[in-house]
Amino acid sequence: MSSGESTADVIEVIETGVFKTEHNFQSSTQVFGTLVLKAGKSSGTFTGADGGTFEFIKHGFWKARYELRHESGAVLASAAPHGKLKRDLLISFEGKVHGLFPGGSKLRSWRVMKDQNQVMCEISPRGAFKRGGILRIFSPVPFNLLVFAYCLVSKRWQEQSS
Repeated sequence: MSSGESTADVIEVIETGVFKTEHNFQSSTQVFGTLVLKAGKSSGTFTGADGGTFEFIKHGFWKARYELRHESGAVLASAAPHGKLKRDLLISFEGKVHGLFPGGSKLRSWRVMKDQNQVMCEISPRGAFKRGGILRIFSPVPFNLLVFAYCLVSKRWQEQSS
């Protein structure tokens, strides 16, 4: 699953923990894996249901440059701001550039865009008093890209809350 495309329409991410948070990715019929993010550090590890692992890393304290690395150390994806003082991020994944933009059906929602006009998925909070997110998938999306986008959005939500 970790290397293929997601066929689920909706993936719920349930967040637990305080200093080290666990984000469990699941649909109504399948468990996809768990992302563990360390508080105070901008890094984490995703372990898929198939046993594969990926590492999420933010480079530098002041820089907003992120990477998703395979357990072998190979960089699978990277992200950086679209421009100075903008919240948008450009994601480089498998030789293609995708955009991560705020906006969508709910407040604090983010969209992963393939082109300027094609929404691949939307990431929104689970609810007012529920931690985690809902990933609504509109077109086939590589699962690694979904995990990376969720990591980025989760960090943006933390920055907004502080």
